[in-house]
Amino acid sequence: MVPGLTSDAPSVDWRELYPPYRFAAAAKAMANWESDLEFQYPSHELTAHFQHTLAERSGLRMGRVVSRQSGLSTLREAATKPMHLAERTPAVSLMCASHLLDLREEDVCSLSHYGVNFLGDRAVRFVDPDRDMWWLFPVFQVSRGEYRWPAEHVNLDEATDLLLGAAVASAYDDVLHGTGPLASDHLPRALFEDRGEVDALNKVLKDSTGLDMGWGRA
Repeated sequence: MVPGLTSDAPSVDWRELYPPYRFAAAAKAMANWESDLEFQYPSHELTAHFQHTLAERSGLRMGRVVSRQSGLSTLREAATKPMHLAERTPAVSLMCASHLLDLREEDVCSLSHYGVNFLGDRAVRFVDPDRDMWWLFPVFQVSRGEYRWPAEHVNLDEATDLLLGAAVASAYDDVLHGTGPLASDHLPRALFEDRGEVDALNKVLKDSTGLDMGWGRA
């Protein structure tokens, strides 16, 4: 929970929420703390114990995210559930965030001590493509100008909708921040090598935003 934002903790001091103060208070609490934690192999139990001990010594409460970040559980749902194109990219991000929060509750050291994920038996679940850990890595990639997606989770049409969603969402950002011509560095280069595909993308953008704008325009 976040102190002051849940019914279990109706009030909170600003210093308990302000990150620089929290860091300073934690550092002060550890100044004379003799511990051999740095010499022990990280585990969920050990890391959680350290966090709770630090909370007790510093007087700072541990924070937790109680509300669910997303009601989606699969990439296909993010691609097919009816929503505005610009919402699809945030939908994927929030879904991955939900998975990360679950991992934080089950195995916090896999996040706080990321290197342990590639040691011993732990490495298997991160490198075996049959394992359901896809959300821990970049879901979509651009390699040599080409668009790549996890084919075992979405088909071509669904991947295309998610790509269009990313393009439309970034176009909104460009317009809101007044950056000038729409940016394309984050999109597959091959997409802009075909004038017909660019025109089709610009039509999707105009239909989605109601604004007469597009890529390749000054």
